Amino acid sequence: MILSTDSTANLPKEYYEELNINMVPMQINLNGVTYNDLDSRLPVEEYYQKMREGAVPTTAQINEFSAREYLSRLIETGEDVLHIGFSSALSGSTDTMKRVAEELNATHTNKIVVIDSLNASIGEGILVLKAYDLMKEGKNIDEIAEEITKLIPYACSYFTVDQLKYLVRGGRLSKVSGMLGTLLNIKPVLRVDESGHLVAYKKVISRRKALGEIVNICKQKIADTKYVYIAHAVATEDARRVADMLKQELGVEPVITDLTQVIGCHTGPGLIALFFFGKEK
Repeated sequence: MILSTDSTANLPKEYYEELNINMVPMQINLNGVTYNDLDSRLPVEEYYQKMREGAVPTTAQINEFSAREYLSRLIETGEDVLHIGFSSALSGSTDTMKRVAEELNATHTNKIVVIDSLNASIGEGILVLKAYDLMKEGKNIDEIAEEITKLIPYACSYFTVDQLKYLVRGGRLSKVSGMLGTLLNIKPVLRVDESGHLVAYKKVISRRKALGEIVNICKQKIADTKYVYIAHAVATEDARRVADMLKQELGVEPVITDLTQVIGCHTGPGLIALFFFGKEK
């Protein structure tokens, strides 16, 4: 069986080769140049610095041509393919992958199964990692797909941002709320909800309290300490602070990784996000 995802799964880059996970990258346009979001020509530090300087990147979902080219290559190996994709509530990419998979399945004896993660970043990524572990246990594609689908409602994604203007620009927050939040130093804690949408969870005053709040949420909800990840957008110090709190209070050592550019386009530099499997969302 072949395990596949897209780059919004935000796994550490070395995982794709080490774990033999196939990945289709998303595209981003910055100052008239198109990159994919793992492009070595656009290091994350440089990318987020350009955003601070006023650059306005745009993203593009996986189109039908790219999906067909990618999935055709995988299914022609003769193996079954399990693809776990970006939330359909945030992008049309997974729906496109599903359409192409149906076409290819009609002409092949092996099959492609596409799962909508209803999540983003490593909230999607931990589902991929769980699928990898199930595959190593010897489970077949149908068994893995069934277990992963059951786990989707428990894949938790909580995060906070440094500046609200990127959420306003992306349509995730009204201009009035963004202006008031900036004036009052409000640092919202946000999450990906059960339907795969990005929603506000709680408003707190100050960055320090927001970081503490996502740790408290994890303490209350965590069900599996194996899959705990922190993603950050050039906010290494705060990421380590959250990791230290998790280690002290839960005995958990999370993996810290950079936020990919496509996700960061909508949240901006300074994001801190925490991902884990919970007893509930």
